[in-house]
Amino acid sequence: MAQRRSLLPREYGAYAELLFPLTTGLALGRPTAAAVLFAAAAVAWFLMHEPFAVLTGVRGARAREILSARARARLRMLLGGGAVAGLAAVLFADPDARLAVLVPISCGVALAPAVLRGRQKTLGAEIVLIAALSGMVLPVGLAGGVEWSLAWLAAAVWFVSFVLGTVTVHGIKAAHKQTFGTRWTPYVPVVLAPMLVAIAALAAAAGAVPPAIVAALLPSSVVAVVFSVLRVHPRRLRIVGWSLVTGNVVTLVILLAA
Repeated sequence: MAQRRSLLPREYGAYAELLFPLTTGLALGRPTAAAVLFAAAAVAWFLMHEPFAVLTGVRGARAREILSARARARLRMLLGGGAVAGLAAVLFADPDARLAVLVPISCGVALAPAVLRGRQKTLGAEIVLIAALSGMVLPVGLAGGVEWSLAWLAAAVWFVSFVLGTVTVHGIKAAHKQTFGTRWTPYVPVVLAPMLVAIAALAAAAGAVPPAIVAALLPSSVVAVVFSVLRVHPRRLRIVGWSLVTGNVVTLVILLAA
């Protein structure tokens, strides 16, 4: 039975952090070869996490002993496939998209030390991961003909939305576990969400960003504030997670409609 254990990533919230930005980039532009290849490379490198976690002992000594052969083969396949897709994407992409891919790559490089030390679940590391995944809107979108300004705005919306969700989850855990975070962590979303929406609203009033950007930030902001105020128990995190995903769907619709 252990041999049949899945080697897919177990951090389910990260799937949303990967798929919503990729969907946004592809849907805002045209599904060119470069755009699709950038997305394929991102998926391949994302799927490398679980085999890597097994091989480095993050999933425990027993898992490494039983699954190491499968994990090593899967890691090689994904690393090779991701490299081929990424290089092909760079080859087919225009100069703007080639430049833009440096954003997620730089974030990935910055994240590497935390992953190697097994500290990828810290708030700082998760925010860097969010920056990398949200940043995939840039090369994917630009490769499909999306304008720089729109691609940056979409990436920023996803970054803010996912950071709010992540800080909310950390706050819920900190409120019920003294060793997790600080005593101020549960209050961060209540202050951060309205502040970010207010900044976006001021930017929209000044004509710096479209009003739709403010609307796109509201779903995650509302979910973050509501669950932070309610002080839900960590056992309810599944409900929180699905509420955040529902908010992400609304955000996606707003971005694409705008």
